Amino acid sequence: MRLKIERTRWVIMRKSRTEIFCGLARNYTFKPVNNIGNTAVKTYLSKNKALSSFESSWRNPNFEVEAVEIKEIYESVN
Repeated sequence: MRLKIERTRWVIMRKSRTEIFCGLARNYTFKPVNNIGNTAVKTYLSKNKALSSFESSWRNPNFEVEAVEIKEIYESVN
């Protein structure tokens, strides 16, 4: 049986949309989108949750960010 789950999520990106907010357990960083590899991407259920969570994790950044709506997809390969 083939498994496919699609859901809407939100991520935090720098305004240029070239880097995305990644990490786990307060070990967060921005990584280039074209080089995230197997790094955990931090996703959120809503735009407000994404922005407020980012602000509590990363106080007073010296750069601009935005919450971007994405589609998260899990699909079995066999």
